[in-house]
Amino acid sequence: MRDESEIIQQITDAFADVEQPSREALFNGHCCECAETSEAYAGKRWMEVTLEDVLRGREVSLLTVAAWQYYLPAFMIWAIREPKAVDVLQDNLVYQLQPPGEDGSVPAWFAERAVGFTEPQRHAICAYLTWYRDRDEIEWRRIGGEPARHVYNALAHWSRP
Repeated sequence: MRDESEIIQQITDAFADVEQPSREALFNGHCCECAETSEAYAGKRWMEVTLEDVLRGREVSLLTVAAWQYYLPAFMIWAIREPKAVDVLQDNLVYQLQPPGEDGSVPAWFAERAVGFTEPQRHAICAYLTWYRDRDEIEWRRIGGEPARHVYNALAHWSRP
């Protein structure tokens, strides 16, 4: 298992030069819950997002495509730094990184969110998913169960060139 600080550094380096979208592109005013989730990040740069911001805006699926893509490195980093605090955010994030299955279980918006990432960014996403998979497998072995397949499906997608 890779050192967590190395994975965080890989994510930071891969997304360091991403230009921040306009405040309008980052805000989803569809409904009260969407607006509350968007406001949790208040147009901050992704590297300024605190754990408190993530906890306030943990319904990341409600973000605009631009906001979800822009804040993705912050979500991955906080999931690694504080997995217990972010709780189900890390599971939800992996589900959101998984491509639609044959059963249609993943929303069609995946295609919009999964484009435009550079090769180093895709590698950083794979590093996060590998970290998640390794932690998940250890936990499932401890309790004698079988891990869910979502992380394997996500890794298969993001590891493709």
